[in-house]
Amino acid sequence: MYIVYASLILIAASLIFLGIYAFKTYKDAKPAIEKLNAISTVMQLKADQLKSGVDELTSTQQEIQKDIDYKKQTFNNTISAVKETPKKIKKWWNIKIPFIHQIK
Repeated sequence: MYIVYASLILIAASLIFLGIYAFKTYKDAKPAIEKLNAISTVMQLKADQLKSGVDELTSTQQEIQKDIDYKKQTFNNTISAVKETPKKIKKWWNIKIPFIHQIK
């Protein structure tokens, strides 16, 4: 019977020591956990800042691309109009207007 009581006392003592060391370990780890939580929060804020920066750059890039396309189209229209100018001048020159052709 003494063995059973000694075993129960040993189990109770083991559980008490387990509780004490678990609490001590938790107490020792708590600052590290808080530090990790703070670092995680800072990293999340930085990630959000980067995301907003990327979104802003993307919208700026789209605006620049639209502006480039508009200017390219305008330039191409101007070039095509310049290419058509000699044909239009010839067309107008060939029109017989009596008072202009008599000046020669």
